[in-house]
Order: sequence, then C-alpha cells, then structure tokens
Amino acid sequence: MRIREPLCSVTIAVLLAIALVAWPAPSAEAGQADPEAKSSPLVLRLYGGLSRVEAGDINEGLDGYFEIFELYRAWGFGTTTGGYTPLRDGYNAGADLVLQISRGIGIGIGAGYLHVTESSLLTFSLGAENYKVSGAPTLTAVPIRLGLFFTVPLGKRLNLTADVGADAYAALKLDAPSRIDYPDGEAGEQTLSASGGSPFDYLGFHGSLGFEFLVSRNTGIFVEALGRYARLKNFERATRSSKTSGSSEVTEGGLYLATYTATDGQHWSAFTVEETPPVSGTPSIVYSEPKVDLSGFSLQAGLRIRL
Repeated sequence: MRIREPLCSVTIAVLLAIALVAWPAPSAEAGQADPEAKSSPLVLRLYGGLSRVEAGDINEGLDGYFEIFELYRAWGFGTTTGGYTPLRDGYNAGADLVLQISRGIGIGIGAGYLHVTESSLLTFSLGAENYKVSGAPTLTAVPIRLGLFFTVPLGKRLNLTADVGADAYAALKLDAPSRIDYPDGEAGEQTLSASGGSPFDYLGFHGSLGFEFLVSRNTGIFVEALGRYARLKNFERATRSSKTSGSSEVTEGGLYLATYTATDGQHWSAFTVEETPPVSGTPSIVYSEPKVDLSGFSLQAGLRIRL
C-alpha cells in the first residue's frame, strides 16, 4: 500500500472539517462550569502495533543472489526450494505529548521506533550438489512526529480520533547479513550496513483515524489505523563487509542499485557499495540511487492519559 500525496491533501481537508465540528460550543447556561476547565491541557499518548512498509528499492537490491539462482532455474539449470521473502512486516511503538488548545483539537510532538525484519532461505540443487542462500535484513528508524490531533465525541464514553502531521526520520539504518553455503563445505558471508544522515533530510507525512473508549475522566484506550507517505532519499553512507575462504574485504562509500540485463532480456538487481559514483558503461549494467520507501500503514493501540 502506498500513500500518495493527493491522498494526504484529501486527508488534511477532511480532518480540518472534523476540527470545525469538534470545536466546543459556548455553554448554554451562563455560569455553568466546564468539567474540562480544571483539567490539565497536556495529554500523553502511548501506542504500539504492527506495521507494514513498501521498501521498494531496498527489496530490489537485497534479493540479488536469490534472483541469480532463480534465473539458473529458469534457464533449465537445477531446481530451487524457498526464495526471497520481501522486507515488509514489522512493528512500531512510540509516544506523543499533546497540548489541548480546545476540547477537540490538540497540537503534539512525539517520537517512535519502527522496526522491520525478515528472514529468507533458498536452496539451489544441481544434481547431487546443493547451494544455500540465506539472509536476514533489518530496517529501523526513529520517526520524530509533529501533528494536529482531533477528538469528536460519539457518545458518553466513545470518541472518534484522528491526527495528521509530518515526520522526520532519525537513526535510519539498514543491516543486511547474507550467506552462501557451497556444496564443498565452504561459505561466503557478507554484511551490508547503511545509515541515514540528518533527520530533516528524510521527511514524510502521516494521517490516522481511530476510536477511543474512556475508562475514566482522564484515561482512554484507543485503536487506530495510521497511513504513512515516506518515499525518502538514499542512505547517506554504506559499508559492505565480505568474507570468503579466509579472506575478508571492507568497502565504504555510497549505496547504489546495479541492474544487470542478460542477452535473453532477463534481468536482476543487486546492491553495490562504491567509493565514487559508478557510471553505466554498457546497456547491460545500469546504476541508480535507491529510494528508502517507508510508505505503508500501521494498526496500533494505546493509552491516552490526561496529565
């Protein structure tokens, strides 16, 4: 699922309409005390749940070895069992501190943690020989959130909740260890690590809609669905460490996506780390800078506590 910019605009318009409905009307009786008037204007939101991200170019680069053996099978050489599982599912958690400027509208800032990981295993069999390719990449980030929060009463204890805002992704990091086991017992190991720079270079947007059940005057339990649009630029820096047959090599530089095309038109992609930007020398090899796509959604639950 990809959240596109036009959808963000529609979401903002809908939530502003909700805000007008949520804005409290003056008391019908002069001098009637507002029960909220003595409450603190600060609200703490604690949440956690399941997340899904697009990943996009990240999966295109991480499945390189898996694609090669799948091509061997397509060309009639050997058979494969298993395969690459796209990096998509994970979890998230976080907290927001919200200043209520009215009963139905708040302005908040918060931070969270997004963690996505997956394991893959492929076995390529050629006669009596078996080759095994495995990988377990992990993608993490700390989104710093700024948003508008809306609350619309639906009943005595039930509220409709929504929020919309911007995210700056700090501590953006990819760790991708992989391994090839050969029939003779030898193995090749490789670890790709990439990280982002300033969080203000990695900006996205979010919007959510949910329900809150009030368990007391100052405490509520909520469930919500949150959508993210976060098609970010490439990582700031990357390191590739490889070890084969007792020898090791470390390369540092920029992360690039290399797309190879065979003579029959088949193609596969893999990440490469280069000290200087590579140049596409022939039509069979094309280099590009990958996008870090964290667009997706989260299904989460939490507590809303008036301090």
